[in-house]
Amino acid sequence: MISRRAYALAGLILVMVVWGITYVVTKAAVREIPPLTLAALRYLIAASVLVPIAMAREGSMRLPRALPWAPLAGMGLTGIVILTVGFNYGLIYGSASQGALLYALSPAAVAIAAVLWLEEKLSRRRIGGIVLSVAGTALVVASGEIDRSAPRPLLGALCMLAGIVAWACYTVIAKRLAGADQIVVIAWVSMIGMAMLLPFAAVELLQSPMPRPSPDAWLATLFLGAVASATAYVVYNLALRELDASLVGAYFTLDPIVGVVTAIVFLGEVLRRGQVAGGAIAFAGMWLAASAARRGSYEP
Repeated sequence: MISRRAYALAGLILVMVVWGITYVVTKAAVREIPPLTLAALRYLIAASVLVPIAMAREGSMRLPRALPWAPLAGMGLTGIVILTVGFNYGLIYGSASQGALLYALSPAAVAIAAVLWLEEKLSRRRIGGIVLSVAGTALVVASGEIDRSAPRPLLGALCMLAGIVAWACYTVIAKRLAGADQIVVIAWVSMIGMAMLLPFAAVELLQSPMPRPSPDAWLATLFLGAVASATAYVVYNLALRELDASLVGAYFTLDPIVGVVTAIVFLGEVLRRGQVAGGAIAFAGMWLAASAARRGSYEP
């Protein structure tokens, strides 16, 4: 009989593959749907999926104590609004492969945020991993060149980096609600983030011609909302019940790898030599930080 741990590992790998595919899917969707509108639609769909699940699990949308509006709003702002808007604009101005390579910095950004605001300690191995990740990311940014898939690569990189910083802040804020039902929390955060995005999406639509997305663009949006945002978060949280957080963090290496491979295969993107070298350095940093996490945060 297959153990629950094996199911959790399989689910976690599937989530990383899904999140890796979002670079290509989003790159295709923003060609037909404006970026702010796409972000609002994504979380409208996610909320539509998550709210019924949360109500079925809890019988209501209430959290165990008085609704903590401040952290929920902070999570909605950082983990949905800034993250998704930065991600979407990053893929308008930069290539999907560049965006995927830059996301190798995410574990380092989260670790730095945890040190600054949660007073966590870092081992020398994790510090070394962070340094390598930052150096590799800098090389990826510096190596970006203008082409059809990346009309303004530097601006695209800055947008992606803003999203990465926002994700690190989201992770720190989410620690305050770690004891609550995470499906209920994510449902509330999705609704709050969507509400924040709607006014900007409305202004965007008023100032530009009304988009006429193709069926493929609608399918991409449905994938981003129902699969990459709602379902993936549910599977991710279920995996966290069975696996150590450090092991889960190590599997994030798959996300940018899948992103780069799919960008090359499906979009025909070409990596520059500097991007390959920078990506290799950043991935080495991710591996070093992840191996340190498995050994324990306080081990030198």
